[in-house]
Amino acid sequence: METGQVKHHQADGFKFEPPRKNVTWLVCDMVEKPSRVAQLMGEWIIERWAKEAIFNLKLPMKNRYEEVKEDIDNLRIFLRDNGVRYEMKAKHLYHDREEITIHLRRIN
Repeated sequence: METGQVKHHQADGFKFEPPRKNVTWLVCDMVEKPSRVAQLMGEWIIERWAKEAIFNLKLPMKNRYEEVKEDIDNLRIFLRDNGVRYEMKAKHLYHDREEITIHLRRIN
């Protein structure tokens, strides 16, 4: 934080638009429905507001695998339909048992 290269914004994450469109990394850890977070991260990548994003999808109480798989599939479709080439990796980290961590990077 002391280098000035990291900016922290306290704002509604679904309404915030970065003042400068040259964000390298977006880090997002919202307590929100995974479908909404996945959609938001897709929008940031599609709009070129960020080159890469690392974010968590909170696991719902029921049908955890099915819900998160559907959210990731919908994100893939959203990116593809908007002509975005990307690389995405998802991990269920040992210390984050209640969420899936995803790294999304725009290629083009």
